[in-house]
Amino acid sequence: MHCPKCGIKQPEQHRYCPSCGTRLPGGASGTRPKVSRWFWSVPVSPADPPRAALRVSCYLEEFEMESEGNSVRVPSDHVRFSIWVDDQVVCALSIPNGEAEQLVEFLQAWLPPAHDPASRSIAAAS
Repeated sequence: MHCPKCGIKQPEQHRYCPSCGTRLPGGASGTRPKVSRWFWSVPVSPADPPRAALRVSCYLEEFEMESEGNSVRVPSDHVRFSIWVDDQVVCALSIPNGEAEQLVEFLQAWLPPAHDPASRSIAAAS
């Protein structure tokens, strides 16, 4: 079976794609192991890639993932930040939920109020 969103091959027993979080057709029913959101970059210097994004994934439950014959147990209760340029991940970092909460507090304390109505709705949703 292949993920209908990102096309990555998945074992038949997977319920959700470990790459993008999309529910797989025919997969076992249950909750999502993670939720993800994309954020587009703002190139600031000439060296910055013009098409880059940050994917933030919150892992809600532990699950096992198989890739190229290897099995990896992905723990719950962490947030993973992946930096993508074009269609490839170039860097990734995971932090525990407690650190993620401190990151939220830091951003809320130092970001100026949003003047854009769309930005306000995003801030209110988090």
